Order: sequence, then C-alpha cells, then structure tokens
Amino acid sequence: MKGTDQFYNAKNKLAQYNQESNKLVLSAINFEDAYSENFTLPEIVYLLRESFKKRLTHHRVLGEEMRGDIDPSDGFCMISSYLIYSMTGGDAVWQLRGTNMHWWLYHKKSHTIFDVTHTQFDSKQLPEIYKMGRPVNELKTDEMFYDMLKEKALTLAKYAGLE
Repeated sequence: MKGTDQFYNAKNKLAQYNQESNKLVLSAINFEDAYSENFTLPEIVYLLRESFKKRLTHHRVLGEEMRGDIDPSDGFCMISSYLIYSMTGGDAVWQLRGTNMHWWLYHKKSHTIFDVTHTQFDSKQLPEIYKMGRPVNELKTDEMFYDMLKEKALTLAKYAGLE
C-alpha cells in the first residue's frame, strides 16, 4: 500500500504544480510590455515550467539529478528569472530582485512581483522572502558569477525550446 500512497502523492504534487503553472501563464498576460522578438511572456513561462519537469533539464542546467520529493522549479529561480529578464526587456521592464536563497522579477510599471518559481516555497514563506529582497546587483557583483549565470540561462533556453 505504501507504493500506492507514494504514487498518489506524486500525482497530486504534479497536478498542483501544473495548476500553478497555468495560473502563472495567465498572470503573464498582464505584462504586455514584457515580450521578446520570438515569444510572448506567457509562452516563455509555459515552456520554462514544462522544462523544469524534465530530468535532462535538471542534469544539463543544474548539474544534478531531479528529485521526486521537491518542486520541479526548485533550483531554477536565479537562472529562469535572469532568462526572462534578458528576453523580455531587461531594465526597461523589470528589476531583478532577490535574497541569497531566492530570485524573482519586479515589474517596474505595475509594481508587481512575478516569480516563475514561487511554487518551490510554501505560500506562507513567500511574503517574508519578498520583504527581505533587494535588487540583485546589491547581492552579487562578481563578473564570473554573471558569466556563469548567462551560460546557464542559455542552456536553460535551449532545453526549454526558447532559442
């Protein structure tokens, strides 16, 4: 019976993840000024969230095996936030914000948080995390760090089908 319970728990977690992904795609429609040459923000969000569920994406981007006991977006906050930022207007549209443990986007025009990987946290934790956040250029200034981030973002774009 234990194996059956694990199956249903995994199935429920995936259903919840997919439901939250759909909500993110719908909320992305509100950011009309965030677009790329080839993809709309809702398309980018959809492709990223789908790619987070793939073992190969975890292996190639994060250099680790995907674990079934964590949210598929776990570990992708910095890379995916940077990728969306880079693809959809950069500083003209967004401010990259974060803490030492989590990154997200802040939409300058609407003063709204857009967090493509928020599902890795309990919803009760998020307000405190966001409250502690500050512009990421205050967190990391090392050029080597940004070179690595750009490389990982390009890899994520490839495995998400965003090239």
